Parts: sequence; structure tokens; C-alpha cells
Amino acid sequence: MQGYYTISTPDPLQQTTNVLRAELMGLFQVNNVATRGRGRVISFGGRLLYDADASYDEIQRRFRAHGYTPMLRREKGEDVLLAMEGLISRARTGNPLVNLLLFVVTVFTTLEAGAKMAGESALPHLLTRAWPEVFQTLQIGAPFAVALLGILGVHELGHYVAARAHGVRATLPYFIPMPVGGLGTMGAFIAIKSPMKNRKVLFDIGLAGPVAGFLVAVPLMIVGLTLSSVQVPFFARGLTLNNLGSSILVDALVKTFAEVPPGGTLSLHPIFFAAWLGFFLTGINLLPVGQLDGGHVSYALLGRYAHWLGMAVFALLLAAGSALSYNWYIWAFFILFGGLRHPPPMNDITGVGPLRVLIGLLAVVLFFLILVPQPFR
Repeated sequence: MQGYYTISTPDPLQQTTNVLRAELMGLFQVNNVATRGRGRVISFGGRLLYDADASYDEIQRRFRAHGYTPMLRREKGEDVLLAMEGLISRARTGNPLVNLLLFVVTVFTTLEAGAKMAGESALPHLLTRAWPEVFQTLQIGAPFAVALLGILGVHELGHYVAARAHGVRATLPYFIPMPVGGLGTMGAFIAIKSPMKNRKVLFDIGLAGPVAGFLVAVPLMIVGLTLSSVQVPFFARGLTLNNLGSSILVDALVKTFAEVPPGGTLSLHPIFFAAWLGFFLTGINLLPVGQLDGGHVSYALLGRYAHWLGMAVFALLLAAGSALSYNWYIWAFFILFGGLRHPPPMNDITGVGPLRVLIGLLAVVLFFLILVPQPFR
């Protein structure tokens, strides 16, 4: 008599699922299991048994031994743990020489921009002059350059220090020079090289930059006001207070530290203009949309509801471009280029706590204090 036997081959994915499920014992009550992304993501639905922060750290440690990275979500009232195939590598933070080179170039271009504001020759003419004349011209541009780069640099270092404090890998600031015309720079940024662990980390890193830059810009604006001179009549030539848009805080500082007679205006010192730019750019960064600093903060506070807020803010920017200033169209384009949706942190369940909520509300107040509806007149 001939017999037939069937030998079943173990399913590798099912084996991995069982192993990871076993690792969740005592931490996560599994109610259902599914796979996503052609098996590269294993989804466990259920309920966390302990605090999400502490649980995530332990789950991450256990999953790492099997080559998986966990992500925590809450979907339709259920805790969801996504086991992502692969581990997060320790990405390089770049070559510091690149940061230094860009900074040196930006120093030169902002010095030239500051000199041009003071009526000195532009860059092409500087290149034909003797070195002592060039040095003297750039020295005239130093107040603007030092003030502006100081604000931008401290802003980015705020992000950098907060990132390092939370164990997030980040590059040193990259300064972007503007060789011809304009302000001499298009700003600065740091690149985050590892994911945000939770919303608290996202909140702290996102808000640290604007707060640090703002704290530098305020005293610089006061210094700039004391160095600015009164001009009568108000349509005096050059950069004056009437050429720039204003905000609630700028108006308050002008009234407190400058005496402008009726029919007159202020001939603005370059330090004031640099501080004004610091206020303006901080206000832009605090917009609660996309990858801006305000987008980080709003996602940390609101989670996925921040996406709806971001779309509403983007619509308001388009309306402001039509009703107030075309500059808002430019900012709307850059925001759209970076994306309106904010990616979630690894642990998207843990909230930020009442203290950070209060600080977030104060950040909203700051945004409205420094917002400049019509930047240039």
C-alpha cells in the first residue's frame, strides 16, 4: 500500500509575526494582526498596558534584536503598533567644512549687502578696488551683517541644541548666501538626520529656534532704535520706518524707545532693519503649516488635526497674497514645495503635557505680536 505525505513549509512572515508578538507580552495586548506594504510592515492592533513613553523604549529594544523598528499610532480609538522592517541607521551629519565655507561666503555677502544699504558700492565695484577700500566698505556693512547673522545663527543653534539634548542627530547650521542683490543671505537651516521619538521632542526642537532667535532680535531692535535718527518730513529718502510694515510688538517698541514727532519718521539704522527681518522671519516660521517650525509645534499639540489647520493656513496665505501683499504668494509657494502634511513621530500617542500646551499657547500669542501683515510698503 502506497502512502502520500504532505510536508508544510513554515511561512517566514508568520514566524516573524509570532516572534514579534511574543516580544509584546506584558507590554501590549494584541487583539488583531495584519500586514502592510507587501509584508514589510506588520500591524498589531490592541492596547498598551503601560505608559506609552516607557513602553515604546522597551518595545524598540526588543524589536531591534529582530531587525524591526516600532511606530506607535492611535487609529479609531485603538492603539496600533507598526513593526517596520529594518533599523534606523546612524546617518552622517555632514562635513563641517561645508558649513564653514557657506558661513564665510554668507558673511561676505551680508557685509556687502549692509554696505550697499549705507550707500557704498555694490559687489562688482568692490572687486575692482584696492584691499583697504574694500575693507573699509565691508566694515560699514558690519552692523547689519553681524546682527542678521547673529539672529539667524542663534535661531538655528536653538534647534541644534534642542536636538542634541533629545538625542536627535542634526547637522550644524547651513547658511545660504545670496551673492547678488537682496539681503546677502536667503537664511539658514539645519538638517535632522534621525526621526523624532515623540511629540515632546518634536515640540521642543520646533519651538527652540524661533524662541532663541526672538530673544536675540528684541535687544537688537532696541539698539537699532536708539541708533536710528528722526527725519522730517516723513517721506525722507533711504530706509525709513514708513517703508516697512509693522506689527503690534514693533509698534510698541518704537513708541517706547524712539520719539517720532508728528509728520516725521525714523531713518532706520541697519541693526534695526536686521532685527525687523528677524521678527518677520520668526513670524513666518511660526506659521502652523507643513515643515515650518510652527508646523512642528502644531503637530506636536494637535496630532493629525494639524493637517486640517495647515490647509486652512495655506488658504489664508493665498487670500493674504490677493488682499494684502504678493509676498504671501511667495511664502505659500515655498510652503507648498515643502509639503503641507507633517510626518508623525515614532511614538505618536504620547502627548506633550500641560506645561508644553501652555508654552504653545504663548507661542500663538507671540506669533500675533510679531506678525507683519504687509511686510513692505
